[in-house]
Amino acid sequence: MEKDKEEPLFEKGELLLYEKKECRVIAEYDRTICVEYLGYPFPGEEEEYPYPRVILLKNEVERTS
Repeated sequence: MEKDKEEPLFEKGELLLYEKKECRVIAEYDRTICVEYLGYPFPGEEEEYPYPRVILLKNEVERTS
């Protein structure tokens, strides 16, 4: 029996918000997505956002539209 694959919730390149920061979807996995921040680095917030790409849970992000 073949394992059923879920349909993707996000499109590659889709714009999202995470903690009021804009980011773009790079890849989608079962429960997470990989995003890249737009406008990175954020002056004065280098410690809070040390990496330009992060893995997030799908329920942690908001759609922009």
